[in-house]
Amino acid sequence: MSTSGADIRRPDHAARGAAVLAVAIAALVLAPDARAQDDGARVYQLAPSGAQALTAFAVVKRGNEQPEIGSITPGSDIDTDIVVVRYVRTFSLAGRQLSPFVILPVGEVSTTANHPDKRSDISSGLGDIQIGGVVGLVGSPALHPDEYAAFKPGFATGLFAKIYFPTGEYDSAKPVNFGSNRFAFQVGLPTSYTIGATYRDPALTTIEVFPTLTFYEDNGRPFGARSSSKDPLLSLEGHLTRNLSQTVWLSAALPIEQVGETTTDGVGDENSMRGLSGGGSAAVMLGRATLVLTYEAVIARSDDGPDGWFFRSALVMPF
Repeated sequence: MSTSGADIRRPDHAARGAAVLAVAIAALVLAPDARAQDDGARVYQLAPSGAQALTAFAVVKRGNEQPEIGSITPGSDIDTDIVVVRYVRTFSLAGRQLSPFVILPVGEVSTTANHPDKRSDISSGLGDIQIGGVVGLVGSPALHPDEYAAFKPGFATGLFAKIYFPTGEYDSAKPVNFGSNRFAFQVGLPTSYTIGATYRDPALTTIEVFPTLTFYEDNGRPFGARSSSKDPLLSLEGHLTRNLSQTVWLSAALPIEQVGETTTDGVGDENSMRGLSGGGSAAVMLGRATLVLTYEAVIARSDDGPDGWFFRSALVMPF
């Protein structure tokens, strides 16, 4: 992408020194969210070329949502405890920012399912590995760290794509599993408007909207049936985020999701659902690393919609 008119200026020596801070901040905003329905604030914000980070997440989730994105078991108590590792690096692609990533989840899901005997099950081990990336479309030029430190942000949007691989622990004799036993494909348009002189502005404010659409392969070994299919999942995620300083920010989130019904053995289950969640995040830099804490809970839903809450801590380590 051409950077003409993008208000890039050559920084002085002080700005060059601040480029190190810019790279660390970039690693923070590239941090993902282990809960697929909410990727998190500033996850897909512009970052300098060459920035890379390893992020470790610990997620505690309670409610009726299965580990698979967009899967609900109404009336069930599902406890999910996950540790996730994610690696991301930023490249230049024809002058645009390209940020591929890989996600490796491990953990355990414990379920008291909604069926007559109210049996409890545990599924643990490796989860569904995810590979994806984001390429900038508008307002996302590939920038050297010096250029990034002086870049004036504004409107930006990109193209997002991710594949979920059926690598997770799965047993068709269990109603809920840590793995999904099917591929899923997700596309989206992470879009933001950023207010600030540069990304180092201590009062930086961002408004983000992230619509996604997820498509599912059929599951040939579902619990209690021969096959199961699922309509696409439409999600809309919004964040309002403001810096309190160059090293601290706060964010408010409002994710919405809409799911079409599932079909079991060729018969529709009449379980289309909607859900609305609210919550927030707080982030602080600890040297080169950054700690991000997030809490969200369902605040409105349809009868068969998602219910519950989750808490996530993330440690972002640039290198």
